[in-house]
Amino acid sequence: MSGHLSKFIKLSISLLLATAVLVPMVSFAMGAAIEEILRRETITGGLLRARDLYQNRDPELVSVGKTIFESTRLSLNGNISCRTCHQDKFSSADGLPNAAAIGGMGVGPPRLLSGAKLLPRRTLPLWGRGAKNFDAFFWDGRVSVQHGVIVSQFGSAIPSGDPLVVADHLPVVEIREMLDDSDRFINENKQESVANSQRVYKAIADNLVRGEPAAARKLASYLGKRPNELTYTDFARAIASFIRSSFRIQKTRLESFAFEKAPLTEPELRGALVFYGSGRCITCHSGAYFSDFKYHTVAFPQLGFGKNGFGIDYGRYNATFDTRDLYRFRTPPLFNVAKQSYFGHSGSVDSLRAAIVAHFDPLGLVDLARLSPLQRSDFYRRLTYSQDTATRVGFLTPEEVSNVEAFLRTLSF
Repeated sequence: MSGHLSKFIKLSISLLLATAVLVPMVSFAMGAAIEEILRRETITGGLLRARDLYQNRDPELVSVGKTIFESTRLSLNGNISCRTCHQDKFSSADGLPNAAAIGGMGVGPPRLLSGAKLLPRRTLPLWGRGAKNFDAFFWDGRVSVQHGVIVSQFGSAIPSGDPLVVADHLPVVEIREMLDDSDRFINENKQESVANSQRVYKAIADNLVRGEPAAARKLASYLGKRPNELTYTDFARAIASFIRSSFRIQKTRLESFAFEKAPLTEPELRGALVFYGSGRCITCHSGAYFSDFKYHTVAFPQLGFGKNGFGIDYGRYNATFDTRDLYRFRTPPLFNVAKQSYFGHSGSVDSLRAAIVAHFDPLGLVDLARLSPLQRSDFYRRLTYSQDTATRVGFLTPEEVSNVEAFLRTLSF
C-alpha cells in the first residue's frame, strides 16, 4: 500500500469519526477538531513555509539575470526573450493556450494575433523553479534529478551541476521557440548534437556580450573572467539566479491556516476535505509544491499540432522512449494555479473548474462528433492511459468541484 493511500485511509477514518462526534454533515458547522485534522494533513502532505523553500546560489547575479532574462539578444534571430512568454500580468506565463514564440510582436494575445509561430505546448509558470527540491523541469521532465544525478538530453556532457541552469539551456536552442531555422547559421547547425549546440551557444554568448555590455562586464567581474571569455552557461547561471529570486514561492493563506491557525472559509474547508480525503488529489499533488514530480495521464483534450505532430503529444515518452510513459506529463505544481488562464499541457482547458473535471469526466469536455477520426483515435488512447487517474479520483459532485476550486485559491499569493 502506498504511503499516500495509507494516509488517505487514515484521514478518511479520522474525518468520519470527528464529523460524527462533532456535527452533522448536513449543516457542516466545521468544529475545531476537524480544522486541526486538516492542519495536520496539510503538513503531513508536505506543506512547508515559503521561507524554507527559497535558495539562491548566486544572489549577487539577480540584477544581471534580470537584464539577460529580458534581453532579445538571447535569441539569435527570433527577437524574443524569456520575458516575452513569462509575464507578471499572466502569473509568470503568457496568457495563451499554446505559446506564441518567434515571428510575432508584443506579448500575450496580441502576439498570437500578430503571426507568431506557435509552440505545441502551453507555457509553464515559473513559480518555485530552482527552489529546494524542485527537481523536474518542463512538461515531460526532460531535465530532472534522478537518484541524485541530473538527467537531460546533454547526456554525460552536462553543462552545470545546477538543474535549473541546465534547464535554462534548452529554450534558447529550440527551433520556433527562440530560433528561426530559416536563418542560414541555424539551419547549418540544426542537426541535434552536442558539437552543434556548442556552436549555437557560443554565438548566443557572443551576441549577449555585444548587446548587453554592462551586464556582461558585471557577470565577468563576479566570475573572475574577461567579458569575451563568458560562455552561455555563465549567462544561464545569472538567469537562474533571477528566476529563483523573482518567482520564489511566497506566503499563502493555506500556510497561514496550517502554521498560524488563521481561518479558512467554509467552502475552502470543504474543498480541503475533498482534496485530502475523498477526492484523493493529494496522492499526486503532494509535497512542498503540491506535485509528486512524477508523470501521470489525464485525458485533457489536445489543442494545436502537438509535440509529435498531427495533433498528438506523447508527453514523457519523448524524453524516455519508454512506451510506459506514453501520454504521461509531470504533475503540475499548484501554487497560483487559480491565477492561470489555461490548463493542461496544450492549454486546451480554459477554466480551473474544467481542469478539475477532466480528472474524472474528460468526456464531458469533448464533442466527439467534431473530432476527426485521427483525433478520436488519439483521444481514445489517452482515455485508456488515464484510467488510473479517473479511478483514483472518483466522481465529484458540482458542489465538491466548486469547493476544491475554493481550496486551491488558498494557494495563491
